[in-house]
Amino acid sequence: MLRIFLVRHGQTSWTADGRYQGATDIPLDEQGIRQAKAVARALRSESPDRIYTSTLKRARETGRWIARAAKLRPIADRRLNEIHFGEWEGMSFKRMAQAQDPVFRKWREGKLRRAPGGESIDSLARRVGQFFKAITKRDTRETLVVVSHSGPIKMILLKALKAECSSIWSFRIEPASLSLIEGSARLFQVVGTNWTSHLKNT
Repeated sequence: MLRIFLVRHGQTSWTADGRYQGATDIPLDEQGIRQAKAVARALRSESPDRIYTSTLKRARETGRWIARAAKLRPIADRRLNEIHFGEWEGMSFKRMAQAQDPVFRKWREGKLRRAPGGESIDSLARRVGQFFKAITKRDTRETLVVVSHSGPIKMILLKALKAECSSIWSFRIEPASLSLIEGSARLFQVVGTNWTSHLKNT
């Protein structure tokens, strides 16, 4: 049985402010570093065999703490990068909602496939699907850790369930949260999502 822990990166200043980060390369803030250390402690006893991260700083920094505890070298993969939000990069969710922009409303309702000037949901599904297929093509008993972002993690969960990518809005994935899937390419089960109990003392 293959076990895959899905880790969202720790907090950044933009996460704390409720701003779209997407492809913008923001590092962890002090709270994010504490969260990354807490994730590393939580996963140490799982003895992971491999650790993958996106190429963005916030994910690489989170993955570095996990890898240090596990005595592994993380593998960076661009397919795990967050979706590009185009014109919305750096903008506040709350302010955009208050502005009552009909385009933004469609996005939040899951009726828009691409932020203006950004990457489409279908593009995200393709590249994340390629990554997921690559790491699950062999039947193994390994434990993997994937450190990524809200969008790609939700998409991996959907790939595991063989669900439509339009259901991406059905998950909530908090900073430094853990999710777990187990199984093989034939059948995966979602054991849990958005676990945050390891962050109590951060």
